[in-house]
Amino acid sequence: MRLQESTIVDGRLTKAVVPREALEAARDPEKAEYLTGAVVDYVNAIQRAGVYTRRELPAPAMQAYHADYYLTQVDNGGHSQFIGNTGIAMLPTTSGDALAGLKAMGANAQHQILQEMIAWVEAHPGEAALQNGFENRAAELNALDDRFYAAERLQPMTPRAARWIASWPELHAVAQEQYSSEIERLAQLNPHLSHRRIWQSVRHISFQMTDDLQITVAAACGAVRPDPELKVMVLPGFDTDVEGQQCTAFGVRTNKGSRLCVFDEAGGRLYELATPPTIVGARLSTVGTDTIQNFLRIAEQNFAAEATDLLLRKLGLDPAAAITALSVNDDRATWCAVTGETSVLVETFGDRAQVIGSDGELVLTVMRDEIERHAADAAVGHASLQDRR
Repeated sequence: MRLQESTIVDGRLTKAVVPREALEAARDPEKAEYLTGAVVDYVNAIQRAGVYTRRELPAPAMQAYHADYYLTQVDNGGHSQFIGNTGIAMLPTTSGDALAGLKAMGANAQHQILQEMIAWVEAHPGEAALQNGFENRAAELNALDDRFYAAERLQPMTPRAARWIASWPELHAVAQEQYSSEIERLAQLNPHLSHRRIWQSVRHISFQMTDDLQITVAAACGAVRPDPELKVMVLPGFDTDVEGQQCTAFGVRTNKGSRLCVFDEAGGRLYELATPPTIVGARLSTVGTDTIQNFLRIAEQNFAAEATDLLLRKLGLDPAAAITALSVNDDRATWCAVTGETSVLVETFGDRAQVIGSDGELVLTVMRDEIERHAADAAVGHASLQDRR
């Protein structure tokens, strides 16, 4: 069965797609999570592929999604964790969706408990902002947890949610082998898709070039001699002893293995990791704040993120790249973009950007006016997302 163009009505998708196998399995209450999980997978998949916002997806799908999220968070760490992991800014939206879902599925006890949690947050905003599910746990929330767990034992949410989902007119079940193609077809119905995809990938590259931590790690990797290391991923930070001083260090994965990068007011230092992995090994590079600030300046001045995204697209490569900062001077910077198994050397100037091959030869050039047009396309994608959350 093919969905018709009326799948989008008033800017909102009207179908939620799930594998038929999940719908059939959920007829057994013991397997209800197959269907609730399929809705969660659908929301994640369609937002990733189609760059749809919450308000552009079927309202029941978002309500079921956030009700399931609420259940998972409270099961794992109580209402304190639900508040902490959601964040105060997103809590009204997430809780509002969950409340609507709980009401629709008939989970009355859980609905009442969530209402009381929201009232507590509104009455205690300062204490609510400190909740994290661990050392900061309000006694009132612990009491709500106990009531929630008791309600779940008597009338668990998931079977109720599955029965509600199965009744949706919005539900569209397809064979498992058709699922991916149906998600991509729905994604292509988004009239803003191409601009939003550009904005997403430009934002991803820009974050790596302009965030203080990210650019410090990127520059520290690029400063390794004689051969720069290519950054693959930045991991969470922790306090540790490095060269006799207490420092904040971040795990880093490069093309050469696992590393540590110290990030402080002086700049960044990249180190090997010895065995066992908590032992800091030899220092590989040092990069100062002046160099980091120069990379930041050139990235913004030369539209380096937009230029890199455009060049990767023209080469037919996935623009979801990991960026290493190699060198910088007054008017240009050299970067390495790693995408999949491919590394691309990019030079960004004031009037152009170019790709240099492994033989040192020029591969591709884009001029400033084309880069600015690409930046404008990204801005259109960003603007289309405003007030649509």
